[in-house]
Amino acid sequence: MTDHQLISEVTTRGYAVISTPVIADDPFEAHRRVAQSLGLPDAYTPLLYKDSEVRSAVGQVGPYNEIPRDNKSMQPWSKMPAQRFHVDGLLEPLGGIKTTILHCLTQAHSGGETELLFSCDAFLDLSATDEDAAKSLLHPEALTRFATISESTPTRLRAPGPAFGWVDGTLATRYSDGPTELWNTPENPDLQRALDYLRGPALETHRVQVRLEPGDMLIFRNDRVSHRGCVYQNGVHPRRLTRSMYSSAPAPQPAAKEVSET
Repeated sequence: MTDHQLISEVTTRGYAVISTPVIADDPFEAHRRVAQSLGLPDAYTPLLYKDSEVRSAVGQVGPYNEIPRDNKSMQPWSKMPAQRFHVDGLLEPLGGIKTTILHCLTQAHSGGETELLFSCDAFLDLSATDEDAAKSLLHPEALTRFATISESTPTRLRAPGPAFGWVDGTLATRYSDGPTELWNTPENPDLQRALDYLRGPALETHRVQVRLEPGDMLIFRNDRVSHRGCVYQNGVHPRRLTRSMYSSAPAPQPAAKEVSET
């Protein structure tokens, strides 16, 4: 697949899977090479990991991380629960992180799929059948995301905002629905209907599972697609992924201008 074809696939479908070698000496070098081919800027460090208390707690000081963070503590044949759907960038505003790259170093013995929910497509379907419910997701305080690694307060590590909206004329999402989310549903039947749809019928037509093999890399539009890790059981060695995030979407590099001889 050429760079142009890869960019087109991520742009039109929302994600793509490629195979790229794992570099033992630097597990993040593959991220840098692929990001460059996609026309992405330097990897982005989310706001959460710019907080000194959070950095101290998790040991992340840069834009790259491994999943899980401490694989040395993982016991052989241990089981890990599934995540809930979310977008990367807990504290980022709508559309703040546009691209995520996951690279599989070691896969689980069983399970370990990454599940993608095409949230923006689901929102458009909801808009066509229940406009009031869809509008409730656009409210500037529909969804609050908050940190649990370190203490969250109304002025720290807490980010209210819409679940969907338009950024530079393009529909974007921060739809996340787990233990670090608070929905503004009290006495809001429209928002409750919207959530019932996203948690139920939307999953039937707007969801896909991808199981990466070692060397496989998943590239997806974090501003359009929610995702989650599925339940898995480790083997003798733990499942390991590396991750990087970017503030821009893939875009072709401008062609170099030819210099004519005079």
